[in-house]
Amino acid sequence: MPTFLSADPNAPTPTFRQRTWLFAALRAHDGLMPLGVPLRSLSLMREREWLKAVPATDDDPQQIRHEVTPEGRFALLSVGKADALLSVLVSAEPGLLKLPVQQQILNSLIREGLVTRLTRHGEQDEDQDQFPYITNLGRLLVGLPQADTTPAGDYLLAALAAKGITAGIERDSSGNTRVVYRNGDIHAQFFREVWNPGFYTYSARHPSWMHNKPWTALITYGTDGAVEKHLPNDLGVQEESARMAASFAAWLTNRDDAFTV
Repeated sequence: MPTFLSADPNAPTPTFRQRTWLFAALRAHDGLMPLGVPLRSLSLMREREWLKAVPATDDDPQQIRHEVTPEGRFALLSVGKADALLSVLVSAEPGLLKLPVQQQILNSLIREGLVTRLTRHGEQDEDQDQFPYITNLGRLLVGLPQADTTPAGDYLLAALAAKGITAGIERDSSGNTRVVYRNGDIHAQFFREVWNPGFYTYSARHPSWMHNKPWTALITYGTDGAVEKHLPNDLGVQEESARMAASFAAWLTNRDDAFTV
């Protein structure tokens, strides 16, 4: 568990404006406090060790900028919010908040962008049951590693396109998604199994960090030709997608059902 979470729970907490500035820094691509924050406010936040100065850049050598410290990140969280976010460490499903979380706390976490609600198909849809998952901003606040939020199918589509192969995402009546290629007598489907609350789904749309099973390729061709192959995983979704695309491209060239990867 991150050590900075042992901060004094009775320490001062940021005002609404200070919270706005601190969150703006955490969301910024450079991680720096926005320009225009009053000097008095910057000084106060430095005194409370929520900010630290960063070296000036060649582009702006006169401008002193600040980044948020671990203490500053924790100052944005109540104990209840920190506990809710850290419950992912003991949750049965990676990234899923371990319920129950008080609704008021959960609503605030969602509003601040620390938690997102996703369906069993890894997407946001108010018309379906949704479940609370920690976001990268939430991970940042409690000191957990950042996660790759790119949908797995996007990596495979890009890798196939790099091989000159055009494919798309298709959804079945159950909401499962696959990367699909069709050309002549060839019909290829690519998907990854993902465990969701209650059962597995077949997915190409879940964020990459939620995938811990390999790509599966189901290929049919001619009147009775069929191939099913699974890639080794633990290489990372992007690398696994590149290997699957290369293997499929080779199969299209020689129709070798060994389909090595």
